[in-house]
Formats: sequence, C-alpha cells, structure tokens
Amino acid sequence: MNRVPFVFSPLTSPSIVCHRTVLFTKLKPRQCWSARHSTLSSIPLARAPRAFQPPPAALREQSVWRFVASRISQATHRSGITNRGSRGHGGNGGDPQGPWQRLRARINAIPSGVIFWGIIGLNALVFVSWNVARAQYQATGDGSSYVFMLNNFISSAENLRSGRWWTLLTCCFSHEDTTHLLFNGFTFYFMAPFVLSILGNVGFLGLYLGGGIVSSLAGIAWRDYKKPPVHATGSHGASGAIYSVVSFFACVAPTATFALFGIIPVPAWALVTGIFLWDGYSAMNQKRVGTDTAGHIGGLLAGIGYYVAKRLRLF
Repeated sequence: MNRVPFVFSPLTSPSIVCHRTVLFTKLKPRQCWSARHSTLSSIPLARAPRAFQPPPAALREQSVWRFVASRISQATHRSGITNRGSRGHGGNGGDPQGPWQRLRARINAIPSGVIFWGIIGLNALVFVSWNVARAQYQATGDGSSYVFMLNNFISSAENLRSGRWWTLLTCCFSHEDTTHLLFNGFTFYFMAPFVLSILGNVGFLGLYLGGGIVSSLAGIAWRDYKKPPVHATGSHGASGAIYSVVSFFACVAPTATFALFGIIPVPAWALVTGIFLWDGYSAMNQKRVGTDTAGHIGGLLAGIGYYVAKRLRLF
C-alpha cells in the first residue's frame, strides 16, 4: 500500500479516512489514511459468474445447487411479496397484507435491474460529490462542501456522537478515490446479480444495506477499543456491504469455484474463510493500519448471519 501526502491539511488533519474495498476479481484492501491520499495495488482473485444467468450444469448437479433451486428460493421469499396474485390472498379476505407487506410487494415489483443500477448510480453520484467538493476547496479555498461530505459520508464515532446516525449507511455509498470506486463497482457488478436473483429486491437490499451498517459499527467499535485514536477517525466505502454479499454467496454455493489470482481454483467457502482469517489476524496485530479490517469482518459475518436467519426462516 503506497501513501502520498494529502493536500487538504486544514480540513482533513483531524480525520483518518478508511476505504472499504472488496475481494472478488481484484482484491483491494480497505484503505485508511490520516490527512493523506493513498493508492492501491490490486490482486486478481476470482472469476465471477455471468450476470443474471443461471449457474453452469456442473453446479446444478451438485447437491448444494439442488438445495438452492428447491429450498433457498422458498426460504428467502416470504409469502405475499411476489408478483403472483395467488400469494396475495389468504384468510383475511380481500386485502390480507398490512402496510409493510404491501411495501415489500411494491419493492419486489420493481425490475431488479433498477435496484442493481441504482446502487451503482448512487456510488457514482457520491464519488462525483467528493471530487467536486475537493476541486472547490482547491480552487477557492472554500472547504464547506468538503466538510459537509466528511460529516455526512464518513462512518465515525464522532459523527455518531453528533447525532449523524445516517452515516452508518451513507458511508457505504462513499468513495473518494477513482481506483477504489472502480474495483468495488467491478466486484459488485459480477457478484450482485446472482444473489439478487435468489433473494429478490427486498431480501437483497436487506442483506446489502444491513451488511454495510454492521460493517460500519464493527469498524467504529474496533477502532475505539483496540487503539483509541488521538484524532477523530472514520471509514467509507462499499466493501463491507459487498463482503456480506460474497459471504452469503459462499453459504449458498460453498463449492462454487473462484480463480485466485486468476489462476488457482479455490472453492468459495475456502476463499471466504481465508479472507476472514487474514483480516482477523491483521486486525489483532494491526498489520494493515491503512485498512479497516474489522469492517471487513463485520461484513462477512453479516452475510453469514443473514443466510442462517433465512435458512431458519427468522424473517
């Protein structure tokens, strides 16, 4: 991980910003900096399934895929949220659904492509906002826009203490570095469609947004517990949310093969286990101080927990 001086010292010197990043085709660590701009090298990691297409015949022949085809679709969809009218009629007569069930049905009626591209579009919009704020500060010395971004798109204990609880979620759509955005977007592009097709719109949004929030909380808690910082610290990026999607996928199809470094075949369960161990070791020993490894672990655990909850039909 390379670091270079960051030019916004009047505004960013009190802040350490962490980038959450992802693992899929390229592994790029979640990057942190203290008043500095950073760049990342990339590691090819996995070959993704084609977007919005069913898995190959070899996978369907495996017992795990038979489970996915026959039970996961039922376990991950609640009654009344599909577009089929037969689910919408029950013992209560004409309108058995309450407001929440009707909302779920409406969200699930949205084309999945709108959800998919909407998430990508929001990340791009926040990225543009970061760079416009930076350019404004450089050109005019007016740092108000940049401070606004720090206050509303960075997950930190300071923002929570100030009542800006929404930053737990908005930080999951926040990227300031071009490379950071591209790698996260590339991974999301190949991973999300398969999981989205299994869970449906509501289920996928619950996984993605919930995983991001858990990742943010894990990062804040670990930074404050392990080494209370002298200055306020924070993190942003989509990798916590994307890690939850990856770990959920590994639970659904544990024997699906990824190509580590683009060459070495690795089953999904082994890949997620390796990432968990590596990030756990790094968090405990602070080997990657520029990476929010606790946030990574939070995202992985959120995806596994979501799978277990769906499997047990807890919601």
